[in-house]
Amino acid sequence: MNLQELGAPAALWRRWVLLAAGRAALGDHTCEIRRQDSCAHLGEGAAWLRMRRLAGNRAVLWGHHPDLKPDVSLRDELLDTAPDWSYDVDSAHAVRDVGFLGWYAHSSWSSVPSHMPDEIGAMLAPIASDAVLAEWWRTTWPDATDDHLAAVLQRPDGPTLSAVVGAAAATRAGKQVARGRDWAGRPLSATATAHLRQQIHLQMRSSVELGDRGHPARPALLRQWAHVNLTGAPFRHAVCAVGVEQGGAFVRSATNSGLADAEQRSLDNVLMELRMTETDEKSGAWLFARITSDGRSATVERAYDTWPAWYVAPAAGPTMSALHAEMEQRAPGWRPAWAGLLPSERF
Repeated sequence: MNLQELGAPAALWRRWVLLAAGRAALGDHTCEIRRQDSCAHLGEGAAWLRMRRLAGNRAVLWGHHPDLKPDVSLRDELLDTAPDWSYDVDSAHAVRDVGFLGWYAHSSWSSVPSHMPDEIGAMLAPIASDAVLAEWWRTTWPDATDDHLAAVLQRPDGPTLSAVVGAAAATRAGKQVARGRDWAGRPLSATATAHLRQQIHLQMRSSVELGDRGHPARPALLRQWAHVNLTGAPFRHAVCAVGVEQGGAFVRSATNSGLADAEQRSLDNVLMELRMTETDEKSGAWLFARITSDGRSATVERAYDTWPAWYVAPAAGPTMSALHAEMEQRAPGWRPAWAGLLPSERF
């Protein structure tokens, strides 16, 4: 089995929940969504697989099998290759008992070892695809109508489950479905959250702008301000605007110089008005801006998709929650690659 064939975490998780619900209806606990840690579990005895969905469209899949003996080379590869956040799922097994570790990020699966062992593929077989899962439900409850089976696979709730497995069994199955919906109730640890935020910031710094939005370097509003306020002294004034639409204020760069506080406040008002007028419903609003002056004229630079080198955050930088809100305002084609790492939950 090719790991990529499993699809995105949401699709794999849904199949896992549906298999767990079906087996629970039969009184079989070899596939379940575990209450204690919100992990999906598959297997019994010494052979098992577990999965956890994580924020930012990520997931971790890890397993053990008696025929997969983790040696020193495997443990070294885990430590060298797997991202730090993948160990947050089950640190007790991270480099000791796990014979396979897979993780999903950047719209792709990766794993150690890089080729999925046959033992892991065999355990994943019941949830390998929608077609396989549908066939299992069909053969397990052969008396159910096609419409009832289609309904339970599309919307597994009390009525649809009862129509296929019966009222008593539907109660057991429904508990698995409910736990499957609560996967986000176990947030990332503080360490993992900080690590993800750091990775997003690093990618923002190394990204490039998606395209020129066509705004002038010396807009009329800035020229008017310069005409009144320039004194012949040079200055630079950069701000981060992420979070402004949620009620926050501009966060000024730690490297700003040349302006008194009253002049900075006046220039912030200019930038706020510029941002409102320049925001596009498809390409969004700029995240950072810098106004520089040689004392005679002033120009503005804008960064819509990147964290420019000329902005130095005085603290930790923009939050993932505020960045998520900014990206939600854009059309998909105007979201930079790093936006795919942002959690759907707010941090």
